[in-house]
Amino acid sequence: MATIQAYQEASRPIDDKTVLDPEPAAFINPNAPTELVSERKWYWFIWDSFSKPPAERKLLMKLDFTLLVFSVLGLLIRYIDQTNLSTACESVLREELNGYGLQLNYATTCWTVGYVIGQIPVTMLLNRVSPHYVIFCLEFTWAILTLCTTWVKNWSHVYVIRFFVGLFESGYYPGLLFIIGSWYKKDELAKRSNIFQAATAGGTLLSGVLQAGVHKTLNGKLGMAGWRWIFAIDAVISIPIACCAFIFIPDLPTKIKPNWIFNADDIALGNQRMQLAGRAGPQAGAFNFRFFRKLLTEWHIWLFTITYSLYIFAQNPQQSMSFWLKYSQSPTYTVEQINYYPSGIWATQIVSALSFAWLSDTLLRGRRWPPLLLVAIWHSVDTAILAGLPVYQDNRAVRWGFYYLSGVVNATPGILYSWCSEIIGNSSEKRGIVMGTFNSVAFSFNCWLPLLLFKQTEQPRVLKGTIAASVASALQAGCILAILYLSNRDFRRSRDHEESLVAIDEVETDSSKGSRLDVGL
Repeated sequence: MATIQAYQEASRPIDDKTVLDPEPAAFINPNAPTELVSERKWYWFIWDSFSKPPAERKLLMKLDFTLLVFSVLGLLIRYIDQTNLSTACESVLREELNGYGLQLNYATTCWTVGYVIGQIPVTMLLNRVSPHYVIFCLEFTWAILTLCTTWVKNWSHVYVIRFFVGLFESGYYPGLLFIIGSWYKKDELAKRSNIFQAATAGGTLLSGVLQAGVHKTLNGKLGMAGWRWIFAIDAVISIPIACCAFIFIPDLPTKIKPNWIFNADDIALGNQRMQLAGRAGPQAGAFNFRFFRKLLTEWHIWLFTITYSLYIFAQNPQQSMSFWLKYSQSPTYTVEQINYYPSGIWATQIVSALSFAWLSDTLLRGRRWPPLLLVAIWHSVDTAILAGLPVYQDNRAVRWGFYYLSGVVNATPGILYSWCSEIIGNSSEKRGIVMGTFNSVAFSFNCWLPLLLFKQTEQPRVLKGTIAASVASALQAGCILAILYLSNRDFRRSRDHEESLVAIDEVETDSSKGSRLDVGL
């Protein structure tokens, strides 16, 4: 199509003076491939900015070393803070606080309730308030609350603190993905989003490693148990990262002012790039009745929410590996081993998330649906096998392997968020609310469904829950195909409508010319 070809031609780097001629967002098909891979230099496969003209390469370097680096560091420590309670519980916290029932489930639910409440307000706030103020407040507050966990005396203290930790952690994940989607183009976005996503695995992995190391070296120091030390160490790491986020996280391209990192040329180029990508900035007065009515009557918020909710629920079988190791009788495992061994799941997540992101941006030329569909189908098979295997069979390598391979499903979020940014690019407010909503609703279901299907007292078997996770992944695959169909349909309708308006305009122009000729005669 001519419009898509014009878009590709405009975005192809020619030299440092390339002028980016923006196309209307309606002309940009979010599922259309980018330019042919054969037209790219080989080093584009390694890192996309290597093939960009100097000015664009300079801008990307600044974004990568500010927005990407400090968002990843923040999410890394956020996931350490988020998962350290369950990691501690799997070691000795349960014994010290007398938590042999569903206390861990209740604490997780308290965190999830806070997490659900805060997400939509924060993503709306990012369209109105400078992101570096918002992100700093979130990070600094949850760091202080994490520190407070060091001195809890009973589970009631844990419940209250975990609620507020969840509340202040709530907007960070969808908010940073929203900001990342506001700066990067199609051939750059999935890689950055899944590098950010990989930090969730890195944080979970480091939580187990840190817990094991602290338990071994600091347990009993100054009269504190090892699990208490880990919360203090988390806070000490978190506070400097929060301060760096205040300095380095940029505002949205249409809101940012020239500063010591991004000059006026960088900002102008950033805005042109987003216009080419079909992504609009915040609009004054956008949050009105008409906006919310349109938001709720279109498919985006509903289908993305269902898809992401199915993904979040389908992850739950991963948690069973720690209980599987803890309750094993022959052989038995030490506290350090129970913390270390499940780290293979998160290592799998990191490798698969980055691999699928590079595949999507390069060989698949920006297409998002193929890796999403493949991952959903695979996880449905993986969890079905886990449900069917005996829990403690003689050969444990098979179950061990399928636990590790369940980490592949966590390649989903970064690519799904990238796809959302591309499909809903023409409204910054709508994009932010949809991202916050599908993450919020997903966790609202996950705060009570595990109480029914993944009970702590039924671990590690949790047969009903594991079967349900397999079904959820299969349904997720169907939702991905539905998003593909509906987004293509919307693009065709927009294109046909625009072409009909152009045809009418041409007819009216010809008619006007004919009338003038008649008058002249």
